Amino acid sequence: MNDLHYAVVVGINRYPAIKDLQGARGDARRFRDWLVDPTGGNVPESNVALVTATELDERQADVMSAVPTRENVNRALYQAHCAVRGAVERDGGAWADTRLYLFLAGHGIAPFGGDAALLMANAAIDLLGNHIAVRPYLSWYESSSPFHEIVFFVDCCRTRFGGVTAFGPPFTDTNEAPDKVEAFVGYASALGDPAYEQHEPDPDQSRGHFTTALLEGLRGAGGGTVTRDGQVTSDSLADYVRRHVLDRTTRELVPQEARFLRETSTPIVFAEGLQGVGSYPVTLRFPAGFRGRVELRGRDITEPYWLDIAGADHVEALVPGLYKAVPESLTAPELIEGGYFEVVSGGGGVVQF
Repeated sequence: MNDLHYAVVVGINRYPAIKDLQGARGDARRFRDWLVDPTGGNVPESNVALVTATELDERQADVMSAVPTRENVNRALYQAHCAVRGAVERDGGAWADTRLYLFLAGHGIAPFGGDAALLMANAAIDLLGNHIAVRPYLSWYESSSPFHEIVFFVDCCRTRFGGVTAFGPPFTDTNEAPDKVEAFVGYASALGDPAYEQHEPDPDQSRGHFTTALLEGLRGAGGGTVTRDGQVTSDSLADYVRRHVLDRTTRELVPQEARFLRETSTPIVFAEGLQGVGSYPVTLRFPAGFRGRVELRGRDITEPYWLDIAGADHVEALVPGLYKAVPESLTAPELIEGGYFEVVSGGGGVVQF
């Protein structure tokens, strides 16, 4: 059990002064389910705050009484701060094991001075300041956080609104963290672009494309996000989510392109001990007489990985994914397709450079 991991999970469907959504509240609940799953995030239920409206709240609320609000989110974050500080005060070495998840799903904008902001339920076209802005919150956590690792997942549009200021958190604690804070942020779309829901006849089954791909990836995606060490990491997760969100939205007027920001010294690990998709033998065929070292870059390769090529054919066991071969020598012959190639399930193919 990850006793020093905490989470605040926000999902908003009902916006009395803006068009309602169908999938955000359900996405928040599904993410919460992954968090508390012993085979998922393995976070104690008592450490997870689910900030959503009830169905009764949604039916009865007007713009002035709609929840959740910015204050609801800040209260949940503050309670997490207090809890983890108590643990760190009792054991100074505990800080290295602390992590905060913040999941945000609903309508969103990109305000002035910010890259994304979740609009709260009491937002309106003249009340767009009712939001949680990602960049100012992240900056505060990086400068004075009680958490070692910060993970934000933001499933909302990032439509630009230059006349709206990005508001930061109300917390005034300026104590510096004991060491460097590690941060990983996933955005559902590129700056200025929309994010989409997959609507179903049963509204409770509707969901955001980003959250769907995110949860698939966090659970291993049938091995598609599992590294050679049996882990799901921030790097393997980001690669999977980018590809699968784009695949799901290629027919939209503006296809949705997920974006990720990693400010970490090493990838953050979300799951361990998983079974990967397996590797397959692939023949890499270089130009006749090719000699020398070639760096292989690609999926789940986080450290320099060199191949010593002493002839035209080189057989390497690789997992499915996109790769690039980069000769060490600047005088090496140019490789076909710039050295890019893809390995598909089953392997056994020949890549001609």
